[in-house]
Amino acid sequence: MLELARRGTTTTTMRETGWGRGSRTTRFVPRMRTWTRERTRGETRGRERDGREGAFGAFAFAFAFAVGGGTVSEGTCDAKAAAAEAAAAAARREAEARAPTSNASTAQWRIYTDIGRGLVREGKVDEARKYLERALVEAKRGFGEDDAHVAAALNNLAELRRIESRWEESERMFGEALKILRNAYGENHPAVGTALHNLAGCRLAQNDVDGAFALYAESLARKEATLGTNHPEYATTLYHMAEVLCRNERKEDAVVVLERSIRVSEEIGAAHTDAYLKRMKRLAQLLFECERYEDAERVRRRILSNLEDMHGEEHVTIAGACESLALVLTELDRLDEAGRLLERSTKILSRLRGDGAALALASARLNLGEIAEKRSNTDEAITFARLALDVLSPSALDAIRRDDLRDDVRVGVVVQHARAAALLHRLAPADPRARHHAHTAAQNLSAVSSIAEKSGGTIQTRVRDAARALEVSSRNE
Repeated sequence: MLELARRGTTTTTMRETGWGRGSRTTRFVPRMRTWTRERTRGETRGRERDGREGAFGAFAFAFAFAVGGGTVSEGTCDAKAAAAEAAAAAARREAEARAPTSNASTAQWRIYTDIGRGLVREGKVDEARKYLERALVEAKRGFGEDDAHVAAALNNLAELRRIESRWEESERMFGEALKILRNAYGENHPAVGTALHNLAGCRLAQNDVDGAFALYAESLARKEATLGTNHPEYATTLYHMAEVLCRNERKEDAVVVLERSIRVSEEIGAAHTDAYLKRMKRLAQLLFECERYEDAERVRRRILSNLEDMHGEEHVTIAGACESLALVLTELDRLDEAGRLLERSTKILSRLRGDGAALALASARLNLGEIAEKRSNTDEAITFARLALDVLSPSALDAIRRDDLRDDVRVGVVVQHARAAALLHRLAPADPRARHHAHTAAQNLSAVSSIAEKSGGTIQTRVRDAARALEVSSRNE
Protein backbone atom coordinates (compact mmCIF):
# COMPACT_ATOMS: atom_id res chain seq x y z
CA MET A 1 0.00 0.00 0.00
CA LEU A 2 0.98 3.62 0.23
CA GLU A 3 4.06 4.60 2.11
CA LEU A 4 2.96 8.16 2.29
CA ALA A 5 4.04 8.96 5.83
CA ARG A 6 7.17 6.84 6.21
CA ARG A 7 9.81 8.67 8.16
CA GLY A 8 12.42 10.13 5.84
CA THR A 9 10.46 9.42 2.65
CA THR A 10 11.83 11.20 -0.41
CA THR A 11 9.86 9.39 -3.09
CA THR A 12 9.17 11.34 -6.24
CA THR A 13 8.01 8.87 -8.89
CA MET A 14 4.86 6.79 -9.14
CA ARG A 15 6.81 3.57 -8.98
CA GLU A 16 8.68 4.72 -5.90
CA THR A 17 5.54 5.89 -4.14
CA GLY A 18 4.04 2.50 -4.93
CA TRP A 19 0.61 3.52 -6.12
CA GLY A 20 -1.20 0.29 -6.84
CA ARG A 21 -1.48 -3.13 -5.35
CA GLY A 22 1.43 -5.47 -4.95
CA SER A 23 4.11 -2.78 -4.61
CA ARG A 24 6.57 -2.53 -1.76
CA THR A 25 4.45 0.23 -0.27
CA THR A 26 1.59 -2.13 0.59
CA ARG A 27 2.99 -1.91 4.10
CA PHE A 28 1.81 1.68 4.60
CA VAL A 29 -1.66 1.21 6.09
CA PRO A 30 -0.56 -1.41 8.67
CA ARG A 31 2.33 0.92 9.49
CA MET A 32 -0.12 3.82 9.86
CA ARG A 33 -2.25 1.73 12.21
CA THR A 34 0.80 0.92 14.37
CA TRP A 35 1.99 4.51 14.29
CA THR A 36 -1.44 5.76 15.28
CA ARG A 37 -1.59 3.42 18.27
CA GLU A 38 1.92 4.31 19.46
CA ARG A 39 1.65 8.03 18.87
CA THR A 40 1.22 9.96 22.11
CA ARG A 41 -0.54 13.25 22.30
CA GLY A 42 1.66 16.26 21.54
CA GLU A 43 2.63 18.42 24.45
CA THR A 44 2.02 21.63 22.58
CA ARG A 45 -1.38 22.80 21.43
CA GLY A 46 -2.39 25.16 18.66
CA ARG A 47 -5.21 26.08 16.41
CA GLU A 48 -5.82 25.05 12.82
CA ARG A 49 -6.71 27.55 10.13
CA ASP A 50 -10.44 28.21 9.89
CA GLY A 51 -10.26 29.12 6.18
CA ARG A 52 -11.21 26.73 3.39
CA GLU A 53 -8.68 24.12 2.36
CA GLY A 54 -8.21 25.26 -1.23
CA ALA A 55 -4.96 26.37 -2.75
CA PHE A 56 -5.51 30.04 -1.84
CA GLY A 57 -5.59 29.31 1.88
CA ALA A 58 -2.91 26.63 1.93
CA PHE A 59 -0.44 28.61 -0.14
CA ALA A 60 -0.93 31.68 2.03
CA PHE A 61 0.49 29.71 4.94
CA ALA A 62 3.50 28.31 3.12
CA PHE A 63 4.23 31.56 1.32
CA ALA A 64 4.42 33.30 4.67
CA PHE A 65 7.41 31.09 5.42
CA ALA A 66 8.86 31.78 2.01
CA VAL A 67 8.79 35.57 1.95
CA GLY A 68 8.58 36.58 5.58
CA GLY A 69 4.90 37.47 5.93
CA GLY A 70 2.82 36.65 8.98
CA THR A 71 1.56 33.08 9.04
CA VAL A 72 -2.16 32.46 9.10
CA SER A 73 -1.72 29.33 11.20
CA GLU A 74 -1.35 29.63 14.94
CA GLY A 75 -0.50 25.95 15.25
CA THR A 76 2.69 24.85 16.93
CA CYS A 77 4.73 21.85 15.80
CA ASP A 78 6.54 19.01 17.48
CA ALA A 79 10.27 19.03 18.24
CA LYS A 80 11.21 18.06 14.71
CA ALA A 81 9.10 20.86 13.27
CA ALA A 82 10.59 23.37 15.69
CA ALA A 83 13.97 22.79 14.10
CA ALA A 84 12.37 23.15 10.68
CA GLU A 85 10.83 26.44 11.75
CA ALA A 86 14.27 27.72 12.68
CA ALA A 87 15.47 26.76 9.20
CA ALA A 88 12.44 28.45 7.70
CA ALA A 89 13.24 31.61 9.64
CA ALA A 90 16.70 31.59 8.12
CA ALA A 91 15.12 31.17 4.69
CA ARG A 92 12.91 34.17 5.40
CA ARG A 93 15.90 36.30 6.27
CA GLU A 94 17.63 35.13 3.11
CA ALA A 95 14.57 35.97 1.03
CA GLU A 96 14.33 39.40 2.61
CA ALA A 97 17.98 40.03 1.84
CA ARG A 98 17.47 39.06 -1.80
CA ALA A 99 14.22 40.98 -2.22
CA PRO A 100 14.46 44.35 -3.95
CA THR A 101 13.68 47.55 -2.16
CA SER A 102 9.99 48.34 -2.24
CA ASN A 103 8.99 50.10 -5.43
CA ALA A 104 5.88 50.95 -7.41
CA SER A 105 5.63 47.45 -8.90
CA THR A 106 5.93 45.63 -5.57
CA ALA A 107 3.27 47.87 -4.09
CA GLN A 108 0.99 47.31 -7.09
CA TRP A 109 1.52 43.55 -6.80
CA ARG A 110 0.17 43.60 -3.26
CA ILE A 111 -2.80 45.82 -4.13
CA TYR A 112 -3.81 43.80 -7.20
CA THR A 113 -3.40 40.52 -5.30
CA ASP A 114 -5.60 41.63 -2.41
CA ILE A 115 -8.30 42.97 -4.73
CA GLY A 116 -8.21 39.87 -6.94
CA ARG A 117 -8.46 37.40 -4.09
CA GLY A 118 -11.27 39.41 -2.54
CA LEU A 119 -13.20 39.27 -5.82
CA VAL A 120 -12.69 35.50 -5.99
CA ARG A 121 -14.23 35.13 -2.53
CA GLU A 122 -17.19 37.17 -3.78
CA GLY A 123 -17.55 34.90 -6.82
CA LYS A 124 -16.62 37.66 -9.30
CA VAL A 125 -14.24 35.51 -11.28
CA ASP A 126 -14.02 37.59 -14.45
CA GLU A 127 -13.11 40.73 -12.55
CA ALA A 128 -10.69 38.83 -10.33
CA ARG A 129 -8.83 37.46 -13.34
CA LYS A 130 -7.90 40.96 -14.54
CA TYR A 131 -6.40 41.92 -11.19
CA LEU A 132 -4.56 38.63 -10.65
CA GLU A 133 -3.05 38.79 -14.14
CA ARG A 134 -1.87 42.33 -13.44
CA ALA A 135 -0.46 41.15 -10.11
CA LEU A 136 1.65 38.58 -11.96
CA VAL A 137 3.02 41.23 -14.32
CA GLU A 138 3.91 43.54 -11.44
CA ALA A 139 5.50 40.70 -9.44
CA LYS A 140 7.84 39.87 -12.31
CA ARG A 141 8.63 43.53 -12.85
CA GLY A 142 9.15 44.37 -9.18
CA PHE A 143 10.76 41.21 -7.77
CA GLY A 144 12.26 39.44 -10.78
CA GLU A 145 11.16 36.44 -12.84
CA ASP A 146 12.41 33.80 -10.40
CA ASP A 147 11.25 35.31 -7.11
CA ALA A 148 8.88 33.55 -4.73
CA HIS A 149 6.42 36.43 -5.07
CA VAL A 150 6.05 35.45 -8.72
CA ALA A 151 5.31 31.88 -7.58
CA ALA A 152 2.57 33.25 -5.31
CA ALA A 153 1.06 35.24 -8.18
CA LEU A 154 1.19 32.16 -10.44
CA ASN A 155 -0.44 30.06 -7.74
CA ASN A 156 -3.32 32.53 -7.39
CA LEU A 157 -3.94 32.49 -11.13
CA ALA A 158 -3.67 28.70 -11.23
CA GLU A 159 -6.30 28.43 -8.51
CA LEU A 160 -8.55 30.76 -10.49
CA ARG A 161 -8.12 28.57 -13.58
CA ARG A 162 -8.99 25.56 -11.43
CA ILE A 163 -12.21 27.23 -10.32
CA GLU A 164 -12.98 27.84 -14.01
CA SER A 165 -12.16 24.18 -14.85
CA ARG A 166 -9.39 25.30 -17.19
CA TRP A 167 -7.26 22.36 -16.14
CA GLU A 168 -4.34 22.52 -18.57
CA GLU A 169 -3.65 26.18 -17.79
CA SER A 170 -4.07 25.55 -14.08
CA GLU A 171 -1.65 22.63 -14.09
CA ARG A 172 0.92 24.59 -16.11
CA MET A 173 0.81 27.52 -13.68
CA PHE A 174 0.97 25.32 -10.59
CA GLY A 175 3.99 23.61 -12.19
CA GLU A 176 5.71 26.92 -12.91
CA ALA A 177 5.16 28.06 -9.32
CA LEU A 178 6.62 24.78 -8.03
CA LYS A 179 9.71 25.14 -10.23
CA ILE A 180 10.38 28.68 -8.98
CA LEU A 181 10.03 27.65 -5.34
CA ARG A 182 12.29 24.65 -5.75
CA ASN A 183 14.96 26.83 -7.33
CA ALA A 184 14.58 29.47 -4.64
CA TYR A 185 14.40 27.31 -1.51
CA GLY A 186 15.29 23.74 -2.40
CA GLU A 187 13.15 20.66 -1.81
CA ASN A 188 12.68 20.88 1.96
CA HIS A 189 10.62 24.00 2.39
CA PRO A 190 6.96 24.40 3.43
CA ALA A 191 6.12 26.35 0.27
CA VAL A 192 7.38 23.48 -1.89
CA GLY A 193 5.20 21.00 0.00
CA THR A 194 2.16 23.19 -0.49
CA ALA A 195 2.89 23.73 -4.19
CA LEU A 196 3.12 19.97 -4.68
CA HIS A 197 -0.22 19.59 -2.86
CA ASN A 198 -1.86 22.15 -5.15
CA LEU A 199 -0.54 20.47 -8.27
CA ALA A 200 -1.80 17.10 -7.00
CA GLY A 201 -5.30 18.51 -6.59
CA CYS A 202 -5.25 19.71 -10.17
CA ARG A 203 -4.23 16.25 -11.38
CA LEU A 204 -6.96 14.61 -9.34
CA ALA A 205 -9.58 16.95 -10.79
CA GLN A 206 -8.56 15.64 -14.22
CA ASN A 207 -8.98 12.02 -13.01
CA ASP A 208 -5.24 11.39 -13.03
CA VAL A 209 -5.47 9.38 -9.82
CA ASP A 210 -2.00 7.83 -10.05
CA GLY A 211 -0.34 11.18 -10.77
CA ALA A 212 -2.26 12.89 -7.98
CA PHE A 213 -1.27 10.24 -5.47
CA ALA A 214 2.42 10.46 -6.35
CA LEU A 215 2.37 14.24 -5.88
CA TYR A 216 0.42 14.06 -2.62
CA ALA A 217 2.93 11.52 -1.31
CA GLU A 218 5.81 13.82 -2.22
CA SER A 219 4.00 16.77 -0.65
CA LEU A 220 3.47 14.80 2.55
CA ALA A 221 7.19 13.96 2.71
CA ARG A 222 8.12 17.63 2.26
CA LYS A 223 5.66 18.74 4.93
CA GLU A 224 6.90 16.11 7.36
CA ALA A 225 10.48 17.20 6.80
CA THR A 226 9.75 20.91 7.28
CA LEU A 227 6.69 21.15 9.52
CA GLY A 228 6.56 17.82 11.33
CA THR A 229 3.67 15.41 11.64
CA ASN A 230 1.79 17.46 14.24
CA HIS A 231 0.78 20.26 11.93
CA PRO A 232 -2.49 21.28 10.19
CA GLU A 233 -0.88 21.29 6.74
CA TYR A 234 0.26 17.70 7.26
CA ALA A 235 -3.30 16.76 8.28
CA THR A 236 -4.69 18.46 5.18
CA THR A 237 -2.58 16.40 2.80
CA LEU A 238 -3.50 13.19 4.63
CA TYR A 239 -7.17 14.11 4.16
CA HIS A 240 -6.72 14.56 0.42
CA MET A 241 -4.77 11.31 0.14
CA ALA A 242 -7.73 9.55 1.73
CA GLU A 243 -9.91 11.01 -1.03
CA VAL A 244 -7.55 9.54 -3.64
CA LEU A 245 -7.97 6.14 -2.01
CA CYS A 246 -11.74 6.56 -2.15
CA ARG A 247 -11.54 7.28 -5.86
CA ASN A 248 -9.83 3.90 -6.24
CA GLU A 249 -12.52 2.17 -4.14
CA ARG A 250 -10.05 1.50 -1.32
CA LYS A 251 -12.33 2.78 1.41
CA GLU A 252 -11.00 0.76 4.33
CA ASP A 253 -7.53 2.08 3.59
CA ALA A 254 -8.95 5.59 3.28
CA VAL A 255 -10.47 5.23 6.77
CA VAL A 256 -7.02 4.53 8.26
CA VAL A 257 -5.47 7.59 6.60
CA LEU A 258 -8.41 9.84 7.40
CA GLU A 259 -8.42 8.79 11.05
CA ARG A 260 -4.77 9.83 11.23
CA SER A 261 -5.61 13.22 9.72
CA ILE A 262 -8.34 13.71 12.32
CA ARG A 263 -6.07 12.68 15.16
CA VAL A 264 -3.48 15.26 14.12
CA SER A 265 -6.17 17.95 14.22
CA GLU A 266 -7.17 16.83 17.71
CA GLU A 267 -3.58 16.82 18.93
CA ILE A 268 -3.03 20.42 17.85
CA GLY A 269 -6.27 21.59 19.46
CA ALA A 270 -8.24 22.11 16.24
CA ALA A 271 -11.30 20.00 17.05
CA HIS A 272 -13.49 23.12 16.94
CA THR A 273 -12.82 24.02 13.31
CA ASP A 274 -14.91 23.57 10.18
CA ALA A 275 -12.08 21.57 8.59
CA TYR A 276 -12.12 19.09 11.47
CA LEU A 277 -15.89 18.63 11.29
CA LYS A 278 -15.68 18.17 7.53
CA ARG A 279 -13.20 15.32 8.00
CA MET A 280 -15.29 13.77 10.76
CA LYS A 281 -18.35 13.79 8.51
CA ARG A 282 -16.35 12.21 5.70
CA LEU A 283 -15.07 9.53 8.06
CA ALA A 284 -18.61 8.75 9.22
CA GLN A 285 -19.76 8.51 5.62
CA LEU A 286 -16.95 6.10 4.74
CA LEU A 287 -17.67 3.93 7.77
CA PHE A 288 -21.35 3.86 6.77
CA GLU A 289 -20.47 2.84 3.21
CA CYS A 290 -18.20 0.11 4.58
CA GLU A 291 -21.18 -1.09 6.67
CA ARG A 292 -19.30 -0.44 9.89
CA TYR A 293 -22.43 0.97 11.47
CA GLU A 294 -21.36 0.87 15.12
CA ASP A 295 -18.23 2.85 14.28
CA ALA A 296 -20.25 5.24 12.13
CA GLU A 297 -22.66 5.76 15.04
CA ARG A 298 -19.79 6.61 17.37
CA VAL A 299 -18.41 9.25 14.98
CA ARG A 300 -21.79 10.76 14.19
CA ARG A 301 -22.65 11.08 17.87
CA ARG A 302 -19.41 13.00 18.36
CA ILE A 303 -20.28 15.27 15.44
CA LEU A 304 -23.71 16.00 16.90
CA SER A 305 -22.23 16.69 20.33
CA ASN A 306 -19.58 19.04 18.89
CA LEU A 307 -22.18 20.97 16.89
CA GLU A 308 -24.42 21.33 19.93
CA ASP A 309 -21.49 22.70 21.92
CA MET A 310 -20.56 25.11 19.13
CA HIS A 311 -23.99 26.32 18.00
CA GLY A 312 -26.64 25.26 20.51
CA GLU A 313 -29.40 22.69 20.11
CA GLU A 314 -31.60 24.55 17.62
CA HIS A 315 -29.02 25.54 14.98
CA VAL A 316 -29.63 24.50 11.39
CA THR A 317 -26.52 22.27 11.39
CA ILE A 318 -28.11 20.16 14.12
CA ALA A 319 -30.84 19.08 11.69
CA GLY A 320 -28.37 17.46 9.31
CA ALA A 321 -26.41 15.83 12.11
CA CYS A 322 -29.61 14.35 13.57
CA GLU A 323 -30.64 12.94 10.19
CA SER A 324 -27.19 11.44 9.56
CA LEU A 325 -27.19 9.71 12.94
CA ALA A 326 -30.77 8.52 12.37
CA LEU A 327 -29.72 6.79 9.13
CA VAL A 328 -27.08 4.78 11.01
CA LEU A 329 -29.54 3.86 13.78
CA THR A 330 -32.06 2.75 11.15
CA GLU A 331 -29.49 0.31 9.78
CA LEU A 332 -28.97 -0.95 13.33
CA ASP A 333 -32.76 -1.39 13.63
CA ARG A 334 -33.00 1.14 16.46
CA LEU A 335 -36.05 2.76 14.93
CA ASP A 336 -37.46 4.56 17.98
CA GLU A 337 -34.37 6.70 18.53
CA ALA A 338 -33.96 7.20 14.78
CA GLY A 339 -37.53 8.46 14.57
CA ARG A 340 -37.00 10.90 17.45
CA LEU A 341 -33.88 12.32 15.81
CA LEU A 342 -35.69 12.79 12.50
CA GLU A 343 -38.59 14.52 14.24
CA ARG A 344 -36.08 16.86 15.87
CA SER A 345 -34.58 17.53 12.45
CA THR A 346 -37.95 18.33 10.85
CA LYS A 347 -38.83 20.67 13.72
CA ILE A 348 -35.71 22.73 13.08
CA LEU A 349 -36.05 22.70 9.29
CA SER A 350 -39.74 23.61 9.28
CA ARG A 351 -38.86 27.04 10.69
CA LEU A 352 -36.49 27.82 7.80
CA ARG A 353 -37.18 29.21 4.34
CA GLY A 354 -35.53 28.63 1.00
CA ASP A 355 -35.01 25.81 -1.48
CA GLY A 356 -32.20 24.22 0.51
CA ALA A 357 -34.29 23.99 3.66
CA ALA A 358 -37.23 22.59 1.70
CA LEU A 359 -35.06 19.84 0.19
CA ALA A 360 -33.58 18.99 3.59
CA LEU A 361 -37.06 18.81 5.10
CA ALA A 362 -38.22 16.54 2.27
CA SER A 363 -35.26 14.25 2.90
CA ALA A 364 -36.05 13.99 6.61
CA ARG A 365 -39.70 13.24 5.84
CA LEU A 366 -38.69 10.57 3.34
CA ASN A 367 -36.60 8.87 6.01
CA LEU A 368 -39.50 9.10 8.46
CA GLY A 369 -41.69 7.47 5.82
CA GLU A 370 -39.27 4.58 5.41
CA ILE A 371 -39.16 4.08 9.18
CA ALA A 372 -42.96 4.08 9.27
CA GLU A 373 -42.94 1.41 6.54
CA LYS A 374 -40.58 -0.73 8.64
CA ARG A 375 -43.03 -0.39 11.52
CA SER A 376 -45.92 -1.42 9.21
CA ASN A 377 -47.57 1.97 9.70
CA THR A 378 -48.70 2.26 6.08
CA ASP A 379 -50.88 5.36 6.34
CA GLU A 380 -48.16 7.37 8.05
CA ALA A 381 -45.57 6.18 5.52
CA ILE A 382 -47.80 7.22 2.59
CA THR A 383 -48.32 10.66 4.14
CA PHE A 384 -44.59 11.25 4.54
CA ALA A 385 -43.87 9.96 1.03
CA ARG A 386 -46.40 12.38 -0.50
CA LEU A 387 -45.05 15.31 1.51
CA ALA A 388 -41.53 14.51 0.32
CA LEU A 389 -42.63 14.15 -3.31
CA ASP A 390 -44.33 17.55 -3.28
CA VAL A 391 -40.84 19.05 -3.03
CA LEU A 392 -38.65 16.41 -4.66
CA SER A 393 -40.65 15.98 -7.87
CA PRO A 394 -40.13 19.54 -9.24
CA SER A 395 -36.64 19.71 -7.70
CA ALA A 396 -35.50 16.58 -9.57
CA LEU A 397 -36.61 18.02 -12.90
CA ASP A 398 -34.83 21.27 -12.11
CA ALA A 399 -31.64 19.41 -11.12
CA ILE A 400 -31.55 17.57 -14.46
CA ARG A 401 -31.77 20.83 -16.41
CA ARG A 402 -29.16 22.74 -14.40
CA ASP A 403 -25.63 22.17 -15.64
CA ASP A 404 -24.29 24.66 -13.10
CA LEU A 405 -24.96 22.32 -10.18
CA ARG A 406 -22.33 19.90 -8.95
CA ASP A 407 -22.80 16.37 -10.25
CA ASP A 408 -23.27 14.88 -6.78
CA VAL A 409 -25.99 17.44 -6.00
CA ARG A 410 -27.86 16.82 -9.26
CA VAL A 411 -27.75 13.06 -8.85
CA GLY A 412 -28.56 13.27 -5.14
CA VAL A 413 -31.84 15.12 -5.71
CA VAL A 414 -32.87 12.70 -8.48
CA VAL A 415 -32.07 9.70 -6.27
CA GLN A 416 -34.07 11.11 -3.36
CA HIS A 417 -37.04 11.62 -5.67
CA ALA A 418 -36.72 8.03 -6.91
CA ARG A 419 -36.62 6.70 -3.34
CA ALA A 420 -39.77 8.63 -2.42
CA ALA A 421 -41.52 7.50 -5.60
CA ALA A 422 -40.59 3.87 -4.93
CA LEU A 423 -41.86 4.13 -1.36
CA LEU A 424 -45.25 5.49 -2.43
CA HIS A 425 -45.51 2.98 -5.29
CA ARG A 426 -44.81 0.07 -2.94
CA LEU A 427 -47.44 1.18 -0.47
CA ALA A 428 -50.12 2.43 -2.88
CA PRO A 429 -49.58 0.64 -6.22
CA ALA A 430 -53.12 1.36 -7.41
CA ASP A 431 -52.75 5.13 -6.89
CA PRO A 432 -52.37 6.82 -10.34
CA ARG A 433 -50.14 9.49 -8.79
CA ALA A 434 -47.86 6.81 -7.41
CA ARG A 435 -47.51 5.23 -10.85
CA HIS A 436 -46.87 8.65 -12.39
CA HIS A 437 -44.13 9.45 -9.86
CA ALA A 438 -42.50 6.06 -10.41
CA HIS A 439 -42.51 6.51 -14.19
CA THR A 440 -41.06 10.03 -13.94
CA ALA A 441 -38.43 8.90 -11.44
CA ALA A 442 -37.27 6.14 -13.80
CA GLN A 443 -36.90 8.68 -16.61
CA ASN A 444 -34.95 11.03 -14.33
CA LEU A 445 -32.56 8.27 -13.29
CA SER A 446 -31.97 7.47 -16.94
CA ALA A 447 -31.20 11.16 -17.58
CA VAL A 448 -28.43 11.22 -14.95
CA SER A 449 -27.06 7.74 -15.66
CA SER A 450 -24.20 9.12 -17.76
CA ILE A 451 -23.21 11.48 -14.94
CA ALA A 452 -23.30 8.62 -12.45
CA GLU A 453 -21.22 6.40 -14.73
CA LYS A 454 -18.62 9.12 -15.18
CA SER A 455 -18.46 9.80 -11.43
CA GLY A 456 -18.44 6.11 -10.48
CA GLY A 457 -18.13 5.00 -6.88
CA THR A 458 -20.86 5.89 -4.41
CA ILE A 459 -22.83 8.06 -6.83
CA GLN A 460 -23.15 5.25 -9.34
CA THR A 461 -24.13 2.81 -6.59
CA ARG A 462 -26.87 5.12 -5.33
CA VAL A 463 -28.39 5.43 -8.81
CA ARG A 464 -28.38 1.66 -9.25
CA ASP A 465 -29.96 1.12 -5.84
CA ALA A 466 -32.69 3.67 -6.59
CA ALA A 467 -33.42 2.03 -9.96
CA ARG A 468 -33.64 -1.37 -8.29
CA ALA A 469 -36.08 -0.01 -5.68
CA LEU A 470 -38.30 1.32 -8.46
CA GLU A 471 -38.25 -2.06 -10.19
CA VAL A 472 -39.25 -3.82 -6.97
CA SER A 473 -42.09 -1.37 -6.37
CA SER A 474 -43.50 -1.98 -9.85
CA ARG A 475 -43.98 -5.68 -9.07
CA ASN A 476 -46.77 -4.79 -6.65
CA GLU A 477 -49.02 -3.46 -9.42
